Amino acid sequence: MQDSSHNGFAIGRRSSRLLQVLVTLAVCLFATAPATAQTPEPSRLTQSGPPLADGLDKWLGTAYSQSQARNLDDYWNQVVPENGGKWGTVEGTRDQMNWAEADAAYNLAKANGWPFRYHVLVWGSQQPAWIAGLDSLEQRQEIEEWFNAVAERYPDIDYLEVVNEPLHQPPDASHSGNYIGALGGAGETGWDWVITAFEMARSIFPDSTKLVLNDYGILGSTSGAAQYRSLVQLLQERNLIDVIAMQAHAFSTRSGAPLQSVLDILAVTGLPLMITEMDVDGNPTQSPTVTEQQSDANQLADMQRIFPVLWNHDSVIGITFWGWRPGMWRTPQEAYLVRDSGAERPALVWLREYLESYRLPVEEDAVSPDGFLLTNYPNPFTGSTTIEFVIEAPAIVRLTVHDMTGRTVETLVDEQMSPGRHRVTFDARGLAGGVYLYRLQAGSAATSRALIVTR
Repeated sequence: MQDSSHNGFAIGRRSSRLLQVLVTLAVCLFATAPATAQTPEPSRLTQSGPPLADGLDKWLGTAYSQSQARNLDDYWNQVVPENGGKWGTVEGTRDQMNWAEADAAYNLAKANGWPFRYHVLVWGSQQPAWIAGLDSLEQRQEIEEWFNAVAERYPDIDYLEVVNEPLHQPPDASHSGNYIGALGGAGETGWDWVITAFEMARSIFPDSTKLVLNDYGILGSTSGAAQYRSLVQLLQERNLIDVIAMQAHAFSTRSGAPLQSVLDILAVTGLPLMITEMDVDGNPTQSPTVTEQQSDANQLADMQRIFPVLWNHDSVIGITFWGWRPGMWRTPQEAYLVRDSGAERPALVWLREYLESYRLPVEEDAVSPDGFLLTNYPNPFTGSTTIEFVIEAPAIVRLTVHDMTGRTVETLVDEQMSPGRHRVTFDARGLAGGVYLYRLQAGSAATSRALIVTR
């Protein structure tokens, strides 16, 4: 942006870490203290490493700029230059290159052994003004020169954004650069210019560099995701794309956004998914009447709603926040995770706790003697969650939800069911926030799981 599958039938490492200890205790006892809202510990000043996702099977990173650099390596283990890698920043004046910020991000990543993502080669924003005045032949020569300059400067790029925002900001006459024709324009496929850019990148950059397509607004729309997938498949047919990326700005992930469905739509390709440019607002309307406490609560609730869905998806390999300190691009919307003093906001405190829970060892999938599996998603959740189970033989099935005192909150299923996969929606909007259990009994066998309702 400017300035800036579901597998569901087995409870695996990525979908059940959050409450493993609670599950073990609660399933055995089915009775503890009454459910209460989950409140993170009070804010604290900057932690002293290691990064939040250190040692995990996914990375958690941030955009790099001077305003975001302080204590970055205490929290994050992946980095991407925010504005410093954009063509308009690097070569604002023809043949005069400014690599300073991109160098700093690259060197930080390599010094720490983190993945480095380069943002971005081709885009319809923040491109050098001088290229629009060239003819198509000269533009093509300059584009190739630009690609080669990046490849020479950074020989060990892990993830390379070849094209950014093709659905929204192509480099045409109505946007920045106006060099779409030099790459072939729409052509026969409708996306020849994107294909050409990826072909150039594939020929210029080493095989170790994964080629990435990135866009915004995808997470908020299943129709947008389907359109995006069509473009991805054109590249995939030509062996030109390695990773699908989606920006996760706050305006794409508002309440009601079909996050899980979008991830599933794109996971069908079999390609890994990457979440880029994530931010979570505390004061999205920039209202002067929103207090600091209200902003903290807003951000915390949305972080709890959004992050687990993205992080737990089997196809997602990592998430990048688009800044985390004041000075980030959505500072006016209070999307920063620490204050000027370095004090952590509740959303960041919760994020650390969530990743610590994710780090816990987990048991193998629980399979009953009657051969059924049980899971739910998303978890934690605010409104509703989908409970999914498989039974391998006909049985009388009873699915119930209980609070932590053992009281039955709701009976979702109580009937004879046939073998196969079944899904049930549990609407928790009338419940207080806290930890609950859901219990599945099929015939003589039973098992339970925990879920979190956030408020």
